[in-house]
Amino acid sequence: MTTTGAQRTNWPERLREISQYVNLTEEDRKLIRSTGPIVRRYADQLTTEVYDLIFEFPNAGRFFSYDDGTPDPKRVKDNKDSMMQWLNYLAQAPSNDAFARYMIAISAMHRDIPIHRPGLPPVPSQFVIGTISWYQTRLIQIFEDELGDLRKAAEASTAWNKMLMVSLDILLGAYLLDSR
Repeated sequence: MTTTGAQRTNWPERLREISQYVNLTEEDRKLIRSTGPIVRRYADQLTTEVYDLIFEFPNAGRFFSYDDGTPDPKRVKDNKDSMMQWLNYLAQAPSNDAFARYMIAISAMHRDIPIHRPGLPPVPSQFVIGTISWYQTRLIQIFEDELGDLRKAAEASTAWNKMLMVSLDILLGAYLLDSR
């Protein structure tokens, strides 16, 4: 997966490995795709809730605010759109190399200092981790409401949790590269 010296990571291979490690099966992928329309229907609400949470924490909210601390509506909208695209991509239960490249690009955007805001540090990894945890919690609630069957909701949530963990591993990739 990695080579010594150049410290390169084969992200598509890492995606396959972590998918196997968390036992993200083809059955899970089918379940993700079949419940994808539910997640897509809630995508705007979910991202609004995430940004409400983000703004409760000044160290998270500052990435989406003007220098005076007030929320920047354009930055928030652009980032909400990106999160909805990410949810849409996850709803397809991707396993291809393009997904790995897409996720590592997002990782780099979180870790790198924004060109338009040179005074900001990288997004602290705890907010990336916390956001994934938040989605895990909300999706089980949504599946319980929408599917009306606790067993089916648990199965859907389990499949989505696996996909979210695969996503999280790649999202943290750029952070992990810094720690070598």
